[in-house]
Amino acid sequence: MNPPVKLLLFDIGGVFIQLSGVDQMLEWTKGLHTETELWNLWLHSEAVKAFETGRIPPDDFAAELIREFSLPVSVPTFLAAFTSWTTRPFPGFRDLMAGLNGGYLTASLSNTNELHWGNLCETLHIDTLFHHNFPSHELGCMKPDKASFCHVLSTLGIAPEETLFFDDTPVNIDAARALGIHAHRVCGVDHLHQTLKELDIL
Repeated sequence: MNPPVKLLLFDIGGVFIQLSGVDQMLEWTKGLHTETELWNLWLHSEAVKAFETGRIPPDDFAAELIREFSLPVSVPTFLAAFTSWTTRPFPGFRDLMAGLNGGYLTASLSNTNELHWGNLCETLHIDTLFHHNFPSHELGCMKPDKASFCHVLSTLGIAPEETLFFDDTPVNIDAARALGIHAHRVCGVDHLHQTLKELDIL
């Protein structure tokens, strides 16, 4: 690639952390939605967007989501379950980052919230894997909004064509590519490992 890559930019959920919570939501909604339908509703939820861009506190998020999905649970019950949805890393995630070749700058860019991000940092120290972290609730915007990518590049002084981005969601890959970023869809650490090997970064 020309110019050479300087920044490795990573999503976290679905890449380093196994996504969970779907089974719990399916149980609470009593089979009213398929897994795909539930995921689409989640992605388009106004409560989720507001929480993951830092615009509402946890209690308001929980109350609004319970209303949106007609969940048969209290706010404390929902929040306790919700926080636990980020506790399962893919095996080998630390070894993978330790094995990177070259002097690349590394950063995370994740759609997340204060509860999940706090849990990831406290229990898994996920923030220590990267030189810089850009969680959406601190940025005030979410992928695939181009403002998310532009903020990272501007803050770090890196050009799009000097950046490799790894994410498990197609719409985020498309958004990154539209800006000139070299983006690769990966699902889990094994897939990321394979992709990095192919790119001669591991």
